Amino acid sequence: MWVSAEQGLSFIRVSNANADEQKWAISLADAISSGIDAYLGDDTIVPPSLEIESAALRAFGYAWKYREAPFGEAQWNDEQGGAIRLAGDWLDPIKPILNRYRNVAQLIG
Repeated sequence: MWVSAEQGLSFIRVSNANADEQKWAISLADAISSGIDAYLGDDTIVPPSLEIESAALRAFGYAWKYREAPFGEAQWNDEQGGAIRLAGDWLDPIKPILNRYRNVAQLIG
């Protein structure tokens, strides 16, 4: 498992998650870990990989934000007022990191 619900909630600074949020966090962590494993394929590296675990935390943050806009784009402002907009697959922002491991596994195999 690349990320747990507890790690993800801590990363996004949700300290008092209600029952619904806890359930969502568990499902999200499972989906992210499964998605990473599926993307990397059978030649996946064995945990721990700090880089992939860090990417999984970021994916958790992206996917958590998508909950606010399940059928469209998620958007908010950062502390400096800059617009942040997410659209598409939550795995896309971390694919450059995953590709390093995926490509190496394919080259070695």
